[in-house]
Amino acid sequence: MKTQRKNTICSVIHYIAIIISGLIIPREILFHYGSEMNGLVQSITQFLSYTILLELGIGAVIPAALYRPLSEKNNSGISAVFSSGYKVYRKIALICLFYIAILFFIFPKASGISVSAVFVIVLGLGTVIHYLIGEPERLLIISDQKGYVVYCLGTVSTILKTILQIVLIIAGNSLVMVVLADVLIKVCQFVFLYVYVRINYRIDRKIKYTREPIAQKWNGIAQHIAYFVLENTDIVLLTLFTTFREVSVYSVYFMVISGVRKIILAVTSSVQPKLGELWTKDDKEELKSFFAKFERWIHISTVLAFGCMGVLLVPFIKVYTEGVNDVNYIRPVFAVLLVTAYGFQSIRDPYDKLILASGHFKQTQINYIIAACLNLVISVVAVNFYGLEGVATGTMAAMLYQMIYMMIYDSKVLLKRSILEIIKILLIDAVILALVILVSKLINVRAEEMFRLVLNVFKRR
Repeated sequence: MKTQRKNTICSVIHYIAIIISGLIIPREILFHYGSEMNGLVQSITQFLSYTILLELGIGAVIPAALYRPLSEKNNSGISAVFSSGYKVYRKIALICLFYIAILFFIFPKASGISVSAVFVIVLGLGTVIHYLIGEPERLLIISDQKGYVVYCLGTVSTILKTILQIVLIIAGNSLVMVVLADVLIKVCQFVFLYVYVRINYRIDRKIKYTREPIAQKWNGIAQHIAYFVLENTDIVLLTLFTTFREVSVYSVYFMVISGVRKIILAVTSSVQPKLGELWTKDDKEELKSFFAKFERWIHISTVLAFGCMGVLLVPFIKVYTEGVNDVNYIRPVFAVLLVTAYGFQSIRDPYDKLILASGHFKQTQINYIIAACLNLVISVVAVNFYGLEGVATGTMAAMLYQMIYMMIYDSKVLLKRSILEIIKILLIDAVILALVILVSKLINVRAEEMFRLVLNVFKRR
């Protein structure tokens, strides 16, 4: 439990650092380089994120395969899983090079901005190295309940990256140099993880095995594709059907929402290895007891956090984007839809992590397929009529479906408990949300003044 607490605390600190950095750097980019350049970088980053499809779910399946050999301290078993996964990631890195080459030629013509080719190379560099060295090591360390190593390294890297980027912006460097600084520090992270695993684990990278050590190697494909669609559809559709300025609006709102979301995700992700350990022990009573506490905490914290954000998000954006007049950033309906969508996703998280920890990939893949289809179909149709609000509606519908499905599946199949437990906790959620809304109506919070006071620390007129 002490290790679990350390993992959770370090993970939360890591994501708080990311949130603070995410508030500072994008605003500086908006003011110094404009909404169009900010939207361009966001779009290229989103298109490069398509490379995650090449993983075919291996990133979710590897931890599930590692939990048992790690708990048994079976070095040959650990080496076999690690080696099998590493072979996949090397192939992914090679395919990434071809994809980046395609983007290099296509993106400047599609965007009409010649410098976009340079951004493709710079951002693509980090993507390739991420798969060559870094990702397999990260999965191994976190699966071994030593996530605090990854999170502490990430915190230090984020602080260094933020300081360096601010210095470069103030000094009047190009946006390319600012982005390159971020990529180079990430590369240093990957190298550190590679060296750490070399020193602390007895991994036989040339181990021979006759039977595939990752039993469900390709059973995570449906989950993986659905996750990608849910996380990446919005910006891609906005890039194709609207303008880079609209992409910039979306990215500013999502920056704030994802910051809160990452805090919740920090906790749920750090708990997943513990769930995997309890599942492999086959002690269902201990698992049910641990999960019930974990579930209650996530529900209460999510409803409080996202309820408050629903009230405060637009006033914050109004202050955050003061002085940026090339596009309208005040979109209250869009704000409510996006907050609701990612509130559903955060409530869904503990159930998703239990599914991953138990290795129930094949059994639940229909849920992920339906969610991806819902998001894609609704968003494609609605973006033509409602723009930002349209894509947010598609995301919200998919998240709601997934949340309900996973709550029912975990309760009936994995935890063997009554559905009444779900109804009870959802009723508590509704009461908490109602109280948040009521208090916000009764108390006249001068949100804009409060945010202006805080943001003036970073704002240079």
